[in-house]
Amino acid sequence: MKRKFNILIVEDELMIAEMTREMLLDLKYSVVGIAKDHDSAIDYLTKSEDIDLVILDINLGRKKTGIDIAEVIQDQYEIPFIYLTSYSDPKTIKKAAQTSPAAYLLKPFIKSDLYTTIEIIIARNLKSEGTILIKDGDLNVKLKTRDIHYIMSDNNYLEVFTLRKKYIVRNSLDGFLEELNDSNFIRIHRSYAANILKIEAVNGQYVLVGEAKLPLSRTHKQEVIDLFMSR
Repeated sequence: MKRKFNILIVEDELMIAEMTREMLLDLKYSVVGIAKDHDSAIDYLTKSEDIDLVILDINLGRKKTGIDIAEVIQDQYEIPFIYLTSYSDPKTIKKAAQTSPAAYLLKPFIKSDLYTTIEIIIARNLKSEGTILIKDGDLNVKLKTRDIHYIMSDNNYLEVFTLRKKYIVRNSLDGFLEELNDSNFIRIHRSYAANILKIEAVNGQYVLVGEAKLPLSRTHKQEVIDLFMSR
């Protein structure tokens, strides 16, 4: 059965946005909403936890472009996105390519083009996307490993931090890292591990993950710095 992705459309031309929405609904995907500019797109991304894919027009007819939005997605959300554009000139494509889009769709496009592009992305993500099942109170929660920013050990419990929430898990740090089985997670301290992709800065004493300043032990310092510099 086809996985039903939740899709955000970012398009300033109402007719194209509505046409894309109708195509997606006909194909049995879910449309989170339509954003017409940079600010409304970021608002959707900030408030919606269930966006699986963004269809993003490069030229939004304003100062900030789709490429600006793509840079935010790449840095903060790591959601796959498709560039939707009528521009195919080398300069535009080269600039857009630096943000690592999942695909491009040139306007005008037909429903079958949209379907094929999305299904390829879904298949690719299902193959590469890791998840872990954790117990959060009475709930079993499936977390995407890429959404975990860092883990802190507190005796027999762990605090697992994502962008929007902290989960309390009964496990050891070693045991949790073994379950994750993801090379992007690295021990930075006796009581801390971090997602190397979320580390923004490193010095000899700490690493910066978002607004969190996490201790960096001498034992792990060189390995962390080497991995951070080689990302």
